[in-house]
Amino acid sequence: MCAIAATATAQTDDSQPQLHRPLNIPLVLSGNFGELRSNHFHSGVDFKTQGKTGFRIYCAADGYVSRVLVSPWGFGRAVYVNHPSIGLTTVYGHLESFASKIDKIVVAEQYAKESFAVDMTFGEGEIPVKKGEIIAFSGNSGSSGGPHLHMDVRDLATGDALDPLAYYHNMLEDKVKPELRLLALYPHEGAGLVNDTTVADYRQPADIAKPFTAWGRVVPGIKAYDKMTGVNNIFGIKYLTLYVDGQVFYKRIIDRYAFSQTRAVNTLFNYADKNNSWVMVTDVPSSKPLGDMIETDASCGVLTIDQERDYKCRFEMCDIYGNKSRVDFVINGKRGDIPAKVTNGTPFHYEGYNTYNMNGLYVHFPAGTFYKDIDFTAKSTADSRYYSAVHEMGNVGIPMHQNCDLKISLVNDTIPDKSKYCLVRINGKKRSAVAARYNGGKMEAKVNRMGTYAVTVDKTQPKIVAHGKKKWATGGYVAFKISDNLSGVETFRGTIDGKWVCFEYDGKNALVKYKFEPSRITKGKRHKVIMTVTDACGNKTSLTEYVTW
Repeated sequence: MCAIAATATAQTDDSQPQLHRPLNIPLVLSGNFGELRSNHFHSGVDFKTQGKTGFRIYCAADGYVSRVLVSPWGFGRAVYVNHPSIGLTTVYGHLESFASKIDKIVVAEQYAKESFAVDMTFGEGEIPVKKGEIIAFSGNSGSSGGPHLHMDVRDLATGDALDPLAYYHNMLEDKVKPELRLLALYPHEGAGLVNDTTVADYRQPADIAKPFTAWGRVVPGIKAYDKMTGVNNIFGIKYLTLYVDGQVFYKRIIDRYAFSQTRAVNTLFNYADKNNSWVMVTDVPSSKPLGDMIETDASCGVLTIDQERDYKCRFEMCDIYGNKSRVDFVINGKRGDIPAKVTNGTPFHYEGYNTYNMNGLYVHFPAGTFYKDIDFTAKSTADSRYYSAVHEMGNVGIPMHQNCDLKISLVNDTIPDKSKYCLVRINGKKRSAVAARYNGGKMEAKVNRMGTYAVTVDKTQPKIVAHGKKKWATGGYVAFKISDNLSGVETFRGTIDGKWVCFEYDGKNALVKYKFEPSRITKGKRHKVIMTVTDACGNKTSLTEYVTW
């Protein structure tokens, strides 16, 4: 085992540009940079806003607004600011509203396009901003799970996400060490044994003093979270190092990453382990998608146990403030007979273009779709409930880095209106629609997950329900709950007295709402409100209501 440089210790550089605090309240985190999230790294930090919305958001440094985003999902309302003099971009997400000079431009665009969702870019000089200027107000928009400010700091030249705490660490306090939740040892792909079996062994903190027993190639894993002073939240581990017999065997540092790498988060934990999610593993796949974020020797993080002795191991976890925890454990080498690996399926090489075409299922995987070589399997089953066979495409425990081209042939292409066909992903009793199009007896889509797919139809109209109607007149607003049974809401359109108005769409709550604007709505009369919703299969519903305001 070749030596690797000593473990990373938390470092902050006081020579970094001094950014203005984003909020004029005590800065407290609910999420940190690089946390492992579903199919992505957390690209910034989440600042708590005391469970409220409407706090002023201050610009970090001189610069100009380069992008403004309004969406019912993701960041919701967001402002991007470029700071050329210091080479950074800052991003402020989940906002309730924009500062007046930004809001005027956004509203004009929404009404020009008759669309709540807009994505606008600007050049230098169009919307200049100064350090400490109020640019927005905090909120809970988009996919936010509660009121907070999400903030990114990015490299202006590359677009890479950087850790905002490198700039804001002096404004927060943290004296709490990371905490262990679970240790694990996995046998490696049929080449190892753990406790004389090919099944992983898991250890809770209470029994980690008990040695693992193993033989052959094995992968250590750890489930742990960072903690911070004064809050009960859990955070991601920034610096993780594994020592074996006193030498650094594996080292991971999350200081920055390119957004093209974000799906590779799935290589940092055991993606196939459904019972113990977020167990971080040391196994580095052949493609090495995270580059310099991880250091290992030629073993690529897979430990070979080939001597009947004790292998003394130690995980070290550290945060940006230097709070460090260590977890010592022992792997006892115990000779055993390792069952031969059973090859099942068609070998696909991760660097190549791979195609499968059989039984009405066509899949094309571009080079770089997989992180390592895989055995691809597929199973097609006739099912009278669907207009195609039900296709089990690959192993759901295999992560994909990018989209593949999926085509599924219809075996019962009988409906005249082809727009009503709907491709679905089936997970047990749950079905979720996949964006697809009909083309010559096939449904075509781009997907980035293995799984079970089939074609059905959606002829059901979306639902619209007046929300809180008794309060419309006194509250000065109109609101509707909108939903769809399968293919999903594609568009919505609201008019008052025949004119389009900008209903705000809160996707997570399935709510569209418009607050009356005296400049657009004549006060003191009865108004006709029409809401129209169309789903992804072209099914349309309209609801007409009246309100006096």
